[in-house]
Amino acid sequence: MTRADRVLSTPPTNTSALPMDPTRRRFLTVAAVGSMVSAGTLAAAAFTPNDVPQAVTVSSVSPALRAAIDRLAEVHTELEAASEAENAANDLFLVWVHSHPQPKSKKGKRRWIKQMGAYEREVLSADWQALIAAEQAFAAAQTAVAAIPISSPADLHAMAVCSAIYDEVELNRHNRAPIARVVAQEYFRLGKAVLA
Repeated sequence: MTRADRVLSTPPTNTSALPMDPTRRRFLTVAAVGSMVSAGTLAAAAFTPNDVPQAVTVSSVSPALRAAIDRLAEVHTELEAASEAENAANDLFLVWVHSHPQPKSKKGKRRWIKQMGAYEREVLSADWQALIAAEQAFAAAQTAVAAIPISSPADLHAMAVCSAIYDEVELNRHNRAPIARVVAQEYFRLGKAVLA
């Protein structure tokens, strides 16, 4: 076996010809949802007898789940609006901070800190409280979707799609992805039923 006589004679090992997604979490989420959807389709196909026409096996999403998903979409829109309002208020606060430089003297610093705190409470408090309330409503709507019992493959697919959209929303608190947990449990249950 020949040895490389210099560093540049070997191809780099840490590069790829294909563009890469910089976030590993997004890649894993997409891969997991894709495999769950494909596994669920196989599991649903395994439950269906061969003599049943395909048009009969296509089901629609249950009305309760559809209503819960619609409510989640409404609450998500409200959350986005609250987030934009809080970001705008935060921008106002940052403009104030940059336009009022911190003084050098101790007495001036204390006065400046008090003024900054008062302005922060005046500008940010209401929007921050509205954002937290919107996040709590969003979390409650996520939990409401997850609480709907899955009664058909269409329900399972709708919940999987809903999970891919709404369980990735960034919140100030940790988004626990309750819909994804229910979908994963259902796919696991279906997989065990197919294997049995």
